[in-house]
Amino acid sequence: MERAAYDEMRALEDHHWWFRGKRRMLAPLFARALKPGARVLDVGCGTGATLSFVERRFGSARTLGLDFDAGALAYSRGRDVRAGLMRGEGTRLPLCDASLDGLLALDIIEHFDDDGALLAEFRRCLKPGGELVASVPAYPWLWSPHDEFLHHRRRYRGGELQAKLGAAGLEVVESHGFNFLLLPAVALVRLVKGRRARSGGGSEGTDFFEVPAPLNAALAGLFVVEDLITRALPVPFGVSLLVRARRPA
Repeated sequence: MERAAYDEMRALEDHHWWFRGKRRMLAPLFARALKPGARVLDVGCGTGATLSFVERRFGSARTLGLDFDAGALAYSRGRDVRAGLMRGEGTRLPLCDASLDGLLALDIIEHFDDDGALLAEFRRCLKPGGELVASVPAYPWLWSPHDEFLHHRRRYRGGELQAKLGAAGLEVVESHGFNFLLLPAVALVRLVKGRRARSGGGSEGTDFFEVPAPLNAALAGLFVVEDLITRALPVPFGVSLLVRARRPA
């Protein structure tokens, strides 16, 4: 990603409604995937917000973080996380076969040209019965300058990630959409921005920005509703897709 994206992420991710909502929606998947004392790697750990969250919520987890960007790892170290931090590539994890109980790949798979090789590497490092929690952006028709700035290679069609996980030898346990209540509004913004960019009046940067505190709280509150809906009925669509998968025992 652009260095500016890491700077923006560190400035926003502790309080911004989207990051708060994502952690809320991921927490039940983490709870089911990460058994007490699990050795878990966050691939593409970025500025350390997920590592910090996992360590607070699942105190017995033995955490590791990996990112290719030295600046991102510096941000993670600044959070005082317990995790061992490593610089490296997701397709060449510096770990032994079957050495992980859990693996987190949150908004990272879409950055790789060969996502199949990445998923196969995840399977190599997971123990039999070990679990992966992943999130990816959904729907190619939502492509916009936001994706360009973040160096995405793709957005995923319905069922595409599940098929690639299966091809890599990972069994999908559950999947559902994220940010589905705001999908119509996000789609409108992305389509307008994409059309503007194609006509030469493009914009740079992500769609993340500060909003007034009352609006931020209201938008974060939407994910309380999403969480309740998802617990009753896993909605298959959204701006992003969340998946939990397992290496068969």
